[in-house]
Amino acid sequence: MSRVKLYWPETPARGLSTEESEPSVIPFARFVERFRGQGPLEAVSRAQIIHTNSHCPVCRHPVTEPIELNDGFIGRSNLPIPGTATLVGFRCQRCASEWPA
Repeated sequence: MSRVKLYWPETPARGLSTEESEPSVIPFARFVERFRGQGPLEAVSRAQIIHTNSHCPVCRHPVTEPIELNDGFIGRSNLPIPGTATLVGFRCQRCASEWPA
């Protein structure tokens, strides 16, 4: 992750002391809290679960569809962000059987 640098003029603005004119970093704590710990390890474990359940246990068909809850994060375009919803199970495209994740 890269750091965001802010431009701060050399001379302090009116009403600010020299201590307050030091460069600062934007706090992203609220942004990070929003993603409930969805870090690289969670993405890897989600990918492993999807790969493990890529074949139907009933008919061994290789095309399965993940079943997700409707709790994913909504992006700026008002569409859900892929991979942020809770993975509940899988459904086979051939025999329509379902199994838990």
